[in-house]
Formats: sequence, C-alpha cells, structure tokens
Amino acid sequence: MRDISVVAAPIARRAIAWVCFAAVLGVAPWCFPSDAALTLMTQMGTAAILALSFNLLLGTTGLLSFCHATYAGVGAYAAVWCMNRIGLQGWPVSMALVPLAGAFAGGIAGATLGFVTTRRAGMTFAMITLGVAELVWVMAAMLPEWFGGERGIPTDRTLGAAWFGVTFATQREVYGLVAFWWFVCAALMYGVTRTPLGFLARAVRDNDGRVAFLGQSPAAVRYRMQIIAAAFAGLAGALGALNFELVSADTFSLERSGVVLVFTVLGGAAYFVGPMIGAVIGVLATVVLATFTRAWQLYVGLGFLAVVIFAPGGVAGLMAAHVQAWRCGAVRRLWKPYAGVCVGMALFAGGLVAIVEMTYGSRLAADAGVSANGGASLPGSGAWALAALAAVAGLAVLVRTGARLRRAVAAMRMSAQEGR
Repeated sequence: MRDISVVAAPIARRAIAWVCFAAVLGVAPWCFPSDAALTLMTQMGTAAILALSFNLLLGTTGLLSFCHATYAGVGAYAAVWCMNRIGLQGWPVSMALVPLAGAFAGGIAGATLGFVTTRRAGMTFAMITLGVAELVWVMAAMLPEWFGGERGIPTDRTLGAAWFGVTFATQREVYGLVAFWWFVCAALMYGVTRTPLGFLARAVRDNDGRVAFLGQSPAAVRYRMQIIAAAFAGLAGALGALNFELVSADTFSLERSGVVLVFTVLGGAAYFVGPMIGAVIGVLATVVLATFTRAWQLYVGLGFLAVVIFAPGGVAGLMAAHVQAWRCGAVRRLWKPYAGVCVGMALFAGGLVAIVEMTYGSRLAADAGVSANGGASLPGSGAWALAALAAVAGLAVLVRTGARLRRAVAAMRMSAQEGR
C-alpha cells in the first residue's frame, strides 16, 4: 500500500497542476475582459507554444537552433494561404482548423531542413541552423511576389464558416482558440517528453556516444525531435497569423529566433513549465514596458543577463529552489532573509531605473536643444546622487541577504535529506 501511495502522489500532483492550468486559461478572460488584455494574453499563448516547441530541442535534446522561427514562419504563411483560400472559395470550413495547416507545413519544413541540420550536434548544428535561417530570410525578402515583402500578406479571419456561431470577429473568440491550442499543445509536448523517444532524446543530450553504442542512432533521434518541434512551431506561427491577420517576411528573421531563445532561457530550459513562464514574462516586458519607457530593450537585456548570471536555472529553477522551504514550513525561519532580499531588490531596481530614466531624459533633452541651465525639468546632481546611493545600498543588502538565504536553504535541504 505504501508503494502505491508513493507512486500515486506525483500523478495526483501533476493532475492537479493540469486542472489548475486549464482553470487559469478559462478564468483569465473574465478577469481581464478588455480587448487590450485579451490581445496580450493571446500573444502570451502563441509565444508559450513556440517556446515549448523550442525547448523540445534545447532542453530535451540539447540542440541550440537559430532557425526555429523559420518553422513558425512557414506555418504562418501556410495559415494565411489557407485563410485566404477559405475566404475566396467560400469553403464551409472554420478558421479554427487553420492551425492544423500550420502544424502540417511546419512539420514538412522540419523534415526537409532537419534532414540536413540534424546530422550534426553541438556547435556545428547551431551554425548550420544559423545559415539556414539567414538563407530563408534573404530568400523571402528577394521574392516579394510570394512572401509579400515588408508589407506582408493580409488576411481576414472572419470569412470562414461560423461553426457553433464562432466567427472570430471578437478578440475573446481568438483568445479562446489560442487558449484551447495552448492547453492541447502543452499536454501533447509533455506527453512527448514522457515517451521512449523523449527519454532517448535526453540520453542523446547527455551522452550521444553511449546511445550509439546501445544500437540507437542519435541523428535519427534528433531528426524525429526536430520534426515534432517544427510542427508545434508551425502551429504557433499559424495562431499568430490568425491573431494579427497579417504575415510578412520578418517572420523569418533571426531576431524572432533570438527572442524565443531568450524566453526559454529566462523561464528555465531544465523545467517543462519554464518556457511558458519565460514567454509570459517576456511578452509582458516587451509589450507593456514599451508603453511606459523607451529603454524597455535595455531593461529586458539587463533582466536576461541577471537571470543567466545569478539564476542559471531560470525563473522556474529559482522558484523550485525555494519550494522545499515552503513545503517544510520553514518560512517562519526564512522570512528575514526573504524580506532582506526583497528590500535589496527594490532599492537596487529603483536606483537603477532612476539612473536609466534620467540618462534617457537628459539625452533626449540634449537632442532637443534644451540646455542644462534652461531645462527646469532636468534632474540635478542631488537626484543622481540619491539614485546612485539607492542602487549601491540595494546591491549591498541584496548580496548580504542573498548569501544568508542561500546558506539557510542549503542547510534546510541537507537536514531534509538526512531525515529521509
């Protein structure tokens, strides 16, 4: 009976996690009913699917790909072509099925390009994918009659058949479609990681020579994972095209692949939920921050740099490191280090933001011809000194309390292991 309970406990926790995930997706549009919020959550969903598919290569198989946006772009163009055909021919087909066309096109592209790219691993694979991404991007820009050039190819998502009265004329209906595919794709990709192919992919990531010695082909495993990841990337691209009703050659750009990489690493490639967390945070940072400050790219870069240096496991890894403390009820003993870390982060972030914003403000004032004496709105030396003092003090508090928190968590883990 004890063995059964030990096995059943993780299954029950995973089931509860999936139910909570579905509940959050279902409740979100009622909590945030505005079109702007729904559009933002729709972008989060498409970015999360794309990041999860990228992590099938990076986190599961150990392949750093720089052409993952290429498969999303193929899926987006396939979706726009199908949507325009449905509208022109008047086919009795709902636009809800268009993402399947994107997945099929992405899988075909993955099977075609992956046949070349997956023959090698490591840095060689990364360089090959970089070349493939550049080739496809340049080719799309050179053929505007096919890819629409910079203006792109527009479409209309409301021209499909109204199955069950859904025409996707409202943003709520589009979010519902994206949320549905988000949940389905996440469940399917999680299932892929639990299959023999998924276990083989992790083995190839850790030691491909031993996998070859056991009689399995590492190149074949990489090729299959590439096809699966490309299919999900194509589906994400199709959802993005359906949301924006436009696709252009910039969909194939290296910047898109770089953004997916940033989201995945930011969330934590070692955890399945990590890319989704990274996509949500990344979309919030790139969309919301851009409405408040012109320095949003600097903030995103600094945040990514801080995660890579101080939290290599990403946000998900940072959260997992402290879950044990909450489960053991050690929050009462750790509340002082936690509070110190929060205070230090607030002081450091506040001082840093003040310095960045004053720097940008002074630069813009200089470009506009406002002198230091005539510009009353320009910050004085006192403001600069106060911001620098807050940043230095916050950094000192953060370093001191962060070290105490790490030592306390490590000691708690050791005592928990000894108790077992």
